[in-house]
Amino acid sequence: MKLPCAVTRDLLPLYAENMVEQETRVLIEEHLDECADCRAKLSEMNVPAENPVDTVKPLQNLKRQIRKKRLYAAALAALIVFVGVYTYFFRTMAIQLVPWQDGLIEIVGVKTYQPEDVVVDERDAETSESVTPSPTTAPYTAKHTDEGLVLNVNSIVNGFQEHIVVDDDGTHTLFIQALSTNQHSDNLAQSYYESTIFPVPDRLIYGLEQPQTLLWGTPMKGGVEILPRLALAYYLMIALVAAGVCGLAWGILRNWTYSWIPRQLFFAPVSYILSHLLLKGMKTTSFFMDRDLLSILLVALAIYALLTIAWQMFLTRRKEA
Repeated sequence: MKLPCAVTRDLLPLYAENMVEQETRVLIEEHLDECADCRAKLSEMNVPAENPVDTVKPLQNLKRQIRKKRLYAAALAALIVFVGVYTYFFRTMAIQLVPWQDGLIEIVGVKTYQPEDVVVDERDAETSESVTPSPTTAPYTAKHTDEGLVLNVNSIVNGFQEHIVVDDDGTHTLFIQALSTNQHSDNLAQSYYESTIFPVPDRLIYGLEQPQTLLWGTPMKGGVEILPRLALAYYLMIALVAAGVCGLAWGILRNWTYSWIPRQLFFAPVSYILSHLLLKGMKTTSFFMDRDLLSILLVALAIYALLTIAWQMFLTRRKEA
């Protein structure tokens, strides 16, 4: 029995997959021995098919890109919220210098402390110098005594800014300035707390700037004004110059393979400038240098990360467009 070509070709796929009975196989092979067309058809079936299109990898890449975009968006939102909240609290709850007004500080007098009232400072243990546990301790070196100058301080005061001046004759003049987080510090509270300056200064003057008020001792022969520090102005000028230089380098090297280096260098001073403007505005003087500089650097770091992420998102969208 011979199989016609049509029947053989219908059976060839099963034959190629070895899915036919032995008798059918014999018939197909007899036909293939005599029919060149069917042998050619079988040969086409035996040619290995091209590798199937990998549909998994593109989906994985797409999923990775979506996850990356979401992460960028979340980080960008978090940084914006942080910068906004920190700036708000820095401006609204910043420590302020309290101008002098009657009733802010009252001098109680000199108090002699008993040995049990005096605590030895571990830092001065070798010299056996002692300090009194008090919110205010004069930051100068003087001959140790057991006497301290007691003050009644209005409760709106959260602390003191202090500065000591030593005259040629050894007279110690202590300048103090009350600090407060109360935005309405011009309205004195009704409560007071006791603060002790130890040891007793020869002269106590309220106010770091003019006008100043003598609280204790004899008047000075000449006025002294404690100027705020100007370092923030120098840092801001350095940042402006650095931003100009790095921005110019980025523009010139924008087609360079490593153009991201001048770009990131440009973002650094720009971040500092923006941080300074957010926290301090155009003001460059400060009586609280450490606090202000640390705050500016912290916000500048957040702005730097924000600019970097925003730029990466911009590059990604430009590639997709």
